[in-house]
Amino acid sequence: MLHIGIDQSPKEHTVCIMDTTGCQLAHFAIPHDAAGFQRLHSECQQTFQMSPEQYLVALESGHCLLVDFLLDHGYQTFVIPGKAVDRYRDRHRQSGSIADRSDAIVLANILRTDRHLYTPWKADASLTHQVRSQVKSVLDLKRSVVSFTNRLRALLWRYYPIAADLFSTLDGKITLAFIHSYPTPQAAKALSKADFTAFCREHKYTRSDYITRRYAQLLNAQTYASLEVAEAYAGQAQALTRVIRTLVTERDRAQKELTRAFEQHPDACIFASLPGAGEFLAPALLSKFRDCRARYPTAAVAQAIAGTCPVTIQSGKKKRYVQFRRACDREFRYIATLFARSSVKQSSWAAAYLETVWPRCNKGSHAYRLLANRWIAIIWRLWVDQVEYDEAVHLRNRLANRTR
Repeated sequence: MLHIGIDQSPKEHTVCIMDTTGCQLAHFAIPHDAAGFQRLHSECQQTFQMSPEQYLVALESGHCLLVDFLLDHGYQTFVIPGKAVDRYRDRHRQSGSIADRSDAIVLANILRTDRHLYTPWKADASLTHQVRSQVKSVLDLKRSVVSFTNRLRALLWRYYPIAADLFSTLDGKITLAFIHSYPTPQAAKALSKADFTAFCREHKYTRSDYITRRYAQLLNAQTYASLEVAEAYAGQAQALTRVIRTLVTERDRAQKELTRAFEQHPDACIFASLPGAGEFLAPALLSKFRDCRARYPTAAVAQAIAGTCPVTIQSGKKKRYVQFRRACDREFRYIATLFARSSVKQSSWAAAYLETVWPRCNKGSHAYRLLANRWIAIIWRLWVDQVEYDEAVHLRNRLANRTR
């Protein structure tokens, strides 16, 4: 059995091959391309005359072409968290120096000495890959929409505040169309009731009482910006509306593709049954739990990776205290906390639990994180047993645990 440590970089990877005694058998660098991957495979096959199954490979990132190549060729691959690699460095050097060669040696040594602490990396099914990529796409587009919408809102507050609050949402299609068509308060005030009504109906805003109310708000709005000032900002506002409109269209398209892929997944029924998960949070949670049940052997592991459980510190005479967990999958924590907020509206026990913990939390985010921690444990159990969530069953289980 040989151990391979690979220090990754965008263009080149540094490789160290080590035997079970710690003797470094080979050092070389490979480019991040098919030829480089093939060279690594050839070195392992021809120089050491061993099959891929006899190599243990350690690296820091599991989402790259190199890992896909290693898994396809049968290498036992382990993904070591970057924080752990940083701690292992101190076992091999006194100074704080960092080099690609030494990091490759550290990675190989991790598997040589502590192999039992890590689980081999397993590739997800192609459908799970689709769900994960679409979740990432939807999340990025949502953040971009929020970012550009905030920029538009700040711009409108400078010269055209009524446009920011005229309709329900600033990123709504009718709002963007209105700002683009009437980019100054003077142009909006020049609208007749008939023209405003025609505009609203053209964009499927059909309730007459709402149209009358919005038109009254438009007429009664104070216009402090002069025409010269308004025209100076109008072009920027129109440009932002075009960008936001494109982002919203792409976000909606990505969400439809995500829903289509999610509905085909064998675990979809588990996550779709969660109260308040909806069309985005259900596949988002699935993308974090993924396929391999061995990835999270216990609920505590899932909670730690999600960052919903705190870190306890107690050593010697020091007083025991609990602090916020920083080393985690932050996107997982964001999704779990977002789900906890949504679940309160549809789950009676979640609402009751939140009400119980709220008084002892210094922030609302802390309370929702505590609820998310409970939810991760529940979801883990459902995921392992491959059963759907049932509120009545959960309430019976809680009651039975209290009476024991």
